[in-house]
Amino acid sequence: MMMKNAVVAVALAFCLVSVSAAQEQVAVKDIAIDKLLDGVRVTIACTGIPNVSSFASQDPTAVVVDVMDATEDLDTKRFESKFYPVSAVTVEPSEATEGVRIAIRLDDMVDYKVTREGELVVVDLGATPVTPAPVPPDDPFANKRLTLYVKDADLPDVLRMIASQFDIDVLMTQDVKSVVTVRLNDVPLRTALNALLKAGLCNMVMEADNIILVKPIKKEMYGEFDTRLFDLDYVEAEDAAKAIDDVLTDDGKAEVTYRRVADGAGSERSGVLVVTDIPEALDKAAAILAELDRPVPQIAIEAKFIETTHTSEDRFGINWTLRASATGADVGEWEVGEGLPIIVNNYLIGTVSVADMNASLEIMASRGKSRTLANPRTVTLDNQRSLMTMGIDVPLREISEGEGGRITVTWRTRSVPIELEVTPHVTASGDVTMHIRPTVEAITGWVGTADDQQPIVARREAETQVTVKDGEAVVIGGLVRDEETRAIGKIPLLGDIPIIGHLFKKTAIRHEKNDLMIFVIPHVLPMQG
Repeated sequence: MMMKNAVVAVALAFCLVSVSAAQEQVAVKDIAIDKLLDGVRVTIACTGIPNVSSFASQDPTAVVVDVMDATEDLDTKRFESKFYPVSAVTVEPSEATEGVRIAIRLDDMVDYKVTREGELVVVDLGATPVTPAPVPPDDPFANKRLTLYVKDADLPDVLRMIASQFDIDVLMTQDVKSVVTVRLNDVPLRTALNALLKAGLCNMVMEADNIILVKPIKKEMYGEFDTRLFDLDYVEAEDAAKAIDDVLTDDGKAEVTYRRVADGAGSERSGVLVVTDIPEALDKAAAILAELDRPVPQIAIEAKFIETTHTSEDRFGINWTLRASATGADVGEWEVGEGLPIIVNNYLIGTVSVADMNASLEIMASRGKSRTLANPRTVTLDNQRSLMTMGIDVPLREISEGEGGRITVTWRTRSVPIELEVTPHVTASGDVTMHIRPTVEAITGWVGTADDQQPIVARREAETQVTVKDGEAVVIGGLVRDEETRAIGKIPLLGDIPIIGHLFKKTAIRHEKNDLMIFVIPHVLPMQG
C-alpha cells in the first residue's frame, strides 16, 4: 500500500512539473503594425515575459527580433505593411535560439529602438533613411550594436544566439555554464559581449581569423596572454608601472626598460613599458597610460636678488597679499604681526604683483638704496627641482709646519653662496604652487690675527610652500647685515701722546644695514602641440 502511494505521488509531481513547464512556455500570439506621427510601431504580443535579442540586418534590410525558447501561435507567417519604411513582417522558427525569429523588412534602413514592456515587445522605427557605416573585414565587432533582454537564461544559449545573429565564430569550453539576467539597450557589440561575459564570470580570447574563444575567467589557456610595448615620453616608467598595477591580473606583469642612444645620452624619462596580460587588462592599462603620458607643463622661473638699504618702514610698506604656508621641521613657528607679512626664521615671506614690485624697486633705486646682485632665469618641468646659486669664493691662508720646522703657506677658497631651490607645480586652475627653499650665507665678521684672519659666516635657511598666480612675485627677505665702520682722524704726533692723545683724535662711527631680498616670479609657458 505504501509503495503504491509513493508511485502515485511521484506521478502527480511529474504531472505538476509538466504543467508548470507548459505554463512557462512563451508563445508569440499576435503582431500589429501601427502608423505614428514620426514613424511606425511594430508590437509583438506574447504569452509570458519573453527573452529577446535584436539586431539590424543589411542583406536583406531588416530589423530582426529573436524570441528565445518560444513558439508561435499565429494564423499567418507574413504581415504586410502599408506604412513606410516597413514593407512586411515575417515570422519563422530559429534553430540558433530554439525559438521564433521575427524579421521587420524595411524599404530603407532607419533608426530604431526595441523595448520590452511586460509581455509586449515594441519596435519603434523612424521615417528618415540612414546610411549604414561600412564594416571593416578584419573587425567582427565594427559598427554592430546589440539589444538584449533576458532573464535567467543559460549563457551558452545566449552566446549561440548572438553568434547566429551577427555571423561571428564563437567557441565555448565545456565549463561555460553560467545563468545570466541581462538588459542591454542598443549597446556596441564588443561592449555588450564583455559585459555579458563578465556577468557570467567568463572572458573571451581572440584567436586567428577572428575566432572568439569563451572560457571561465580563472581558467588559463595558451595564447590568452598578449604583450604590448608602451613608449613613454613624459611620465617616468616606474611611476607608470605602479599606476597600472591595480588593473593587471594576478598573472600579469609590467617590466620597465629604457632606450638609450649612448652612455649618458639623455635622461631615463624616455622609457618603455612592456606589459603582458589578458587583452581586457591591456586595454585598461592602455587607457590609463594615455591619460598619464601627456606633455608636462614647463615653468620659467625668474629670480631677482636685490640688496637694499631702505628702512623698515619702506620694507614693510608694500601691500602684500599673503598666501604663504610653511612645511618641514626646519621652518619653525610663525610670528605674524598686524599688517605685516609672515616672518619665519627671520625671513619675510609674502606675494606681490609684478607691477607693485617694480614700482617699489624703482623708488628704492632712485634713492640710491638698492642694487641688483643677480637676475637669473631658468626653465623647468612641472614638479621638477630647479636650483639657482650665486656667491663668492673667499681665499683663506693656511699655515702648516713641516719637518725641520719648515713653514708652509697654502691657500684655499671658502665658498659663501646664496642658493635658491624651487620646485613648481601648475594646478588645475592655472595657479603655480612652489616649494621654495632659500639658503643664504654671509660673512658677518673676521677673527684671528691680521696675518691669519678667518671669516665668521652666518647661514640662514627656510622652507616654504606658496601658491601664486601666473606671473605673480613671491618675496623672500630677511638677510639683514649690520655693519659698523669706525674712522679715526688725529693730529700727527699729538694724537699719539698717551693719556691726553684722545683730545687730538676724532672717531666717526657709521652704521649701515643691508637687506637681501629675493623675488621669485613663475611664468607658465604655453604648451606645444
